[in-house]
Amino acid sequence: MSLETDSAAATSPASRPPGLPFLKPGWMKKAINLSKGVSKFVQYNRDLMPPEKLQRVQALHTRYELALRYRNRDETDALEKELIASCEGAVPNYKTSAVKEHIEVIVVAIVVALGIRAYFLQPFKIPTASMQPTLNGITAQVMPDAESFPNPVLRGLEYVTRGRNYVEMRVPQDWGTVRMVAIRQRSLLHFFTVTDLVFMDATRRERVLTGYVPARQLWENLWIGPLPAASDNEKRVIVSGVEKFSVGVQGGPVEGGTLIARGRIDTGDQVLVNKMAYHFRRPDRGEVFVFSTAGIKAISTPEGVDSQHYIKRLTALPGDRLQLKPTGEQTTNASGNYLPVAALKINGERASELGMSKVMGRENGYKGYTSMTGGWGHFIKGDEEIKLDAGEYMAMGDNSPDSSDSRYWGPVPERNLVGPALFVYWPFLPHFGLIR
Repeated sequence: MSLETDSAAATSPASRPPGLPFLKPGWMKKAINLSKGVSKFVQYNRDLMPPEKLQRVQALHTRYELALRYRNRDETDALEKELIASCEGAVPNYKTSAVKEHIEVIVVAIVVALGIRAYFLQPFKIPTASMQPTLNGITAQVMPDAESFPNPVLRGLEYVTRGRNYVEMRVPQDWGTVRMVAIRQRSLLHFFTVTDLVFMDATRRERVLTGYVPARQLWENLWIGPLPAASDNEKRVIVSGVEKFSVGVQGGPVEGGTLIARGRIDTGDQVLVNKMAYHFRRPDRGEVFVFSTAGIKAISTPEGVDSQHYIKRLTALPGDRLQLKPTGEQTTNASGNYLPVAALKINGERASELGMSKVMGRENGYKGYTSMTGGWGHFIKGDEEIKLDAGEYMAMGDNSPDSSDSRYWGPVPERNLVGPALFVYWPFLPHFGLIR
């Protein structure tokens, strides 16, 4: 039995008509948007609707979706007014105009949001510390039971300004003895990342403990209780940073009241990426950009995951010669290991672009670029100079000692480029504004 079901697939009467959005006729676009608006209306008002009226709306919606699926314009036109009227009368004490406006507002919001996301701007969350201090990744710090959380007002202020959240995951006392059987991560409203810990009680009833925390930080930083057993691939999935997953684990008996995890999480910077820019201009050396890892063989992804999106600084363009020349200085990574500092040279000269200069300046939290030690399997070995071929781009993290980047797994193909990172829109501290 699957531990995770796709609720959207379970409730949607029929899949959307195939084809590219900009090739669909106007009536079909309108019908698709109305269908999405009705879905949202039902979702928001389900608990206010009498069962028979809810069933009526859902039945009409199913017929409408089927007509849309088979491109039956006459049928969709005939059902449109009936579907809207059923929504208008479904919620007690709602004025007709209010319901209609509610649906129309949802439709417009969906159209605008999907249009912007699909063609212009796309939001990304910074998951790791590879770009610090330019951009913050998600960080977490465990807090024992003895340390109290701030009051609700202060917690709300910290969340709005810094993206800081406090989480405590404790097995409810009335669950009795349970065993953890799965960990799953999901997204709420495409913005909030939550993790479900799935338990099985003595009656084989599934119990779910949910925390507003990414699985990676929960597993690596905040876990206090007994850690369940997991295979190597399951562990890779948990810490991979993929948006949605479900993996099985094997936990021992846990008594009700057991504290599983407790602490605070600072969200990674939320950035907007310009997906249109590279259709009109060439990438610029020194800018922060987002790309897909699809087809980069040296990047290991968990089983069942085709690719992920990374954000780095673009340090070299096609045809550039690149070298990491040791300076004789040292810096440390997050594990406390000493690494050799190197000057980044492009075409024989020290890189002069603003972003790379800040990294090499080693001030305000920057640690400098580090050269490779050992060298086996690395794209750059020692202080050798390499030249990028046509269609190849060098991606490097500003937090070089703790960044997995092109120094290890090689250049990014041009086909993988998504666009330059434009703007940190949340949290407001400390990086709100344009990305440089």
